Amino acid sequence: MRPLWFAGMGVRLPRSGRAGVASIADADTEMAPRLDNLANADNYTSWIFGLVEPHLGDEVLEVGAGHGTFTEILRARGTRVVATDVADRCADLLRARFAGDAGVSVVQGGTEAVAGMPPFDCAVLINVLEHIKDDDGALLDLAAALKPGGRVILWVPAFQLLYCDFDRKVGHYRRYRKGALRAQLTNAGYDVTDIRYVNSAGALAWLVLGRLMGQAPAGGQDRVQFYDSYFVPVLRRLEGRRGVPFGQSVFAVATWPGYR
Repeated sequence: MRPLWFAGMGVRLPRSGRAGVASIADADTEMAPRLDNLANADNYTSWIFGLVEPHLGDEVLEVGAGHGTFTEILRARGTRVVATDVADRCADLLRARFAGDAGVSVVQGGTEAVAGMPPFDCAVLINVLEHIKDDDGALLDLAAALKPGGRVILWVPAFQLLYCDFDRKVGHYRRYRKGALRAQLTNAGYDVTDIRYVNSAGALAWLVLGRLMGQAPAGGQDRVQFYDSYFVPVLRRLEGRRGVPFGQSVFAVATWPGYR
């Protein structure tokens, strides 16, 4: 699961993405401690999983699995997972973490790396699509990997106005708006069944810390634990299943009909 925590508001970038984004290796180095910090953010992870779980099937493709936090939750549910990551370090860590688990296959690479595999019930990308320069191409790769009626489940950072130096360092090409992401999925041939902003307080924090103060919004372990313990349970209850006008992230579910 790629790092998440806060996010922002604003105008979508051109489809080419933002120049000067960190390389995969540099972004992975920057993200490694953030992923460790987030591994124990149980309330936040549970919030995400609560939204994702109703749309899961038995055969799941997890793109950008990182350190395997979400992979482990999927396995606890009994789901069979193909977990991918482009970073050498993450792929090696995933292989080590799930060695001997016949329900997890690890593939190093991006969305193109699963071409030719048996089709999946769904593809899950938790803070991953923004790391892919050609996100339109990635959505088409995912469509080719899904069964007819399969679903792509996305959790992406919201609002380009909040794009800051931290985004660049961790390899974000863009942030998303709900309407633009809906149009992008529809143009790729998907039927969007759910799309909403999530984590409104996180958006405000990212604005202050990332844009105005120039800090790394994801912060250290103490900040993550404080937010996870005191903010996330309240936000989850208040935001419910209806979404909010703005948020840290966009959550989206889209079905691939299996025809063009």
